[in-house]
Amino acid sequence: MNTKTTNKITKVKKELFSKKVLTFLICLSIASLLWVVHTLNLNYKYVIHIPVKFNNLPTNKIIIGDIPEKLDIEIKTSGLKLLFIIFSNRISELNIDFNSLKTNAKSQAYSISNGNFSIKNSINFNVEILKIRPDTLFFNLASNNTRLVPVKLNLKTTMRSGYAITKNPAVNPAFISVSGDSLSLSKIDTVYTMPITLKDVYQNYNESILLNNTNLNNHFNLKEVNIQFNVDRLTETTIRVPVNFITNQSNKHIKLLPPFVNVTYLVAMKDYDAINSNSFKATVNYKQIEEKQTKLKVELIRKPSEIKVLKIEPSTISYLKYN
Repeated sequence: MNTKTTNKITKVKKELFSKKVLTFLICLSIASLLWVVHTLNLNYKYVIHIPVKFNNLPTNKIIIGDIPEKLDIEIKTSGLKLLFIIFSNRISELNIDFNSLKTNAKSQAYSISNGNFSIKNSINFNVEILKIRPDTLFFNLASNNTRLVPVKLNLKTTMRSGYAITKNPAVNPAFISVSGDSLSLSKIDTVYTMPITLKDVYQNYNESILLNNTNLNNHFNLKEVNIQFNVDRLTETTIRVPVNFITNQSNKHIKLLPPFVNVTYLVAMKDYDAINSNSFKATVNYKQIEEKQTKLKVELIRKPSEIKVLKIEPSTISYLKYN
């Protein structure tokens, strides 16, 4: 067999092989597509999590446990719809009117699954609802024992160098209602937030923090409170402040040496321009002269609440008596 004939045979084999591969790939693609279509048409069970908000909760009842923030819904639907539900990210919050829930008056149990609301609208697809968890809310009749209790912040902060909290952190609301039996209420005078530690703080803070309920017999009307405080960069500055007597009937014959002191303090940048020498009052007590003390101690009896005094120079001054 010559070389020319061999090349023709090889070429024919390659063409046949290429056609077989192409045919195989086409058949495989069609089979895969049919399998995907068949699979997507099958029904599947799946659990989705829907955020929920309950409106018009009763004021004369106390829930046993916590009000759920989400519902676990077991659904049954086609694979195609399930793909859209999982990847569309279009599940909206479910608002449930408490008055729409059916109840057994004796047990104070309220059924969520029989409520007059549409889970399908929240999912945005028509699916079969199999289960809802939790399915029922349980309540007790509220006790008449209720107290208004202050909320205190359990906070530890470490500030970035050169920064400070400009005002005390604000808790909103500052008071909450606590219900329970008389014995439990007699032991509670303050409600604390959950512990929170903040490090390297240099920005304003505004967050909600859970309350710490250490007695399950007590019911709080709120689960959390808002904590807010402002942070600002500090600057160090010095101001000259005149010194006066705090008590003296005839100070015309007394000359203070020197008659002023330099007060060095830290202040937030936003408060810098609002502070001047009139914001301070430095004094010495004339009784020190009557006691024949040679050095008089200088005290600041008035200063802005927004500052932190670092030093007073001089901290003691002399005086000169003359006729």
